[in-house]
Amino acid sequence: MLGGVYPFMNRRQFLVIGSAVAAGLIVGAGAWWYLSGRKYEKIPSPGAKKVILRLYTWEEEIYPDEPIVIDDNEFDTITGAFEYLNPNISVIPAYYGDQDRMTAELLAGRKADVIAPCVDYIPVLIRHKLIQKIDTSLLENWDKLFDIFHNITGVKFNGDVYFSPSNYGTEAIDYLRSAFKKYDLKEPTSWHDFFHPEELGFDKLSNPRRILMPDDAKIGIAMAALALGYDLDSDKDGLWELTDTQLENVKELLIHQKKYVLKYSEEIDSELPTLMANGDVFMSLGWAPETLEMTSEGVDAVYLIPEEGPLVFLCGNAITSTTEFYEEAHKLVDFYLSEYVQGQVFAEQYWYGITNAEVVDKLKAEDPELVENLLLDKPEEALSKGHFEYPLDEGEEDRWTRIWNKVLEA
Repeated sequence: MLGGVYPFMNRRQFLVIGSAVAAGLIVGAGAWWYLSGRKYEKIPSPGAKKVILRLYTWEEEIYPDEPIVIDDNEFDTITGAFEYLNPNISVIPAYYGDQDRMTAELLAGRKADVIAPCVDYIPVLIRHKLIQKIDTSLLENWDKLFDIFHNITGVKFNGDVYFSPSNYGTEAIDYLRSAFKKYDLKEPTSWHDFFHPEELGFDKLSNPRRILMPDDAKIGIAMAALALGYDLDSDKDGLWELTDTQLENVKELLIHQKKYVLKYSEEIDSELPTLMANGDVFMSLGWAPETLEMTSEGVDAVYLIPEEGPLVFLCGNAITSTTEFYEEAHKLVDFYLSEYVQGQVFAEQYWYGITNAEVVDKLKAEDPELVENLLLDKPEEALSKGHFEYPLDEGEEDRWTRIWNKVLEA
């Protein structure tokens, strides 16, 4: 919701890098399928269960890295664990690689009962009437969520719940503390510092190109806008927009930073650990999972939540407007709020922030270090200062892309 580079492409890569084509194929009941090198699995025939739900989701929300354990039984798939607890329901899962693909497929008529969007796409899905209201009285875990998740724009629209948030994460700054100490550099505290490395002492380096930036117009411009103190959603409509003057100032700041940039990366989360471990990069857009991964391998990396607040992604589930199994769909949505998924998968395997406070309390007793490192018991700290990754307002994408291209060409 946060991820790291696991055996599959994960949602954060597509939130940060932009849309990429990824295969997601729904197949008929009783057929065989193959996904990403995984073993073939038999989908139960229609007669095997009373109800068949079609789940359209991220690949990582079908296949965890490690099995889910329930009653001493191990399940290689999240859907298999759900079926064990709900023997009257069979789930046919399929996956997508980005939300543009998901939305286009649904608009083209793909059948699904439950989907797994992130909060930035909820306005789009509502606008196209692809999802319907959620009856929270049918979700056993709803009241267990941290209060902050109940009223976020995107979770609720006009007082009605359309989205069940299950995991979240922040995008902020990773920096190599050992390099800052070695070269007597001032350690960063803000997005301002990230875009003004000369104030940190980078000009005295023989090679000042020590910053890794995403090659992504939306995220790159958003980072610079936060450094300038701009509100990305000033009218609070759940859409990002900037004025012409603001975009021009963002462009100038990005060009100012450019002489300190080693690379604009299309695969930043996979390149960052190696480049930082080798000492090539001192600062980068970063995430807590990559930081934990690097520190576990002896790299003196620090994950910094900047003073202006991090970017925040919030993902979960929604129920399609075409489902014929409204109550059963709620059961599947609720399962992604349960300890089996939130605790065993999202927190312990993917290092995502999770939304169920009771699960966090349980983890605090079992693995207090994990809770402390990921701030799992303090979602308000990340979310209250954070800036949710919303879609761009109408016409903004072309404007932002033009500005970004000018920066790259400068």
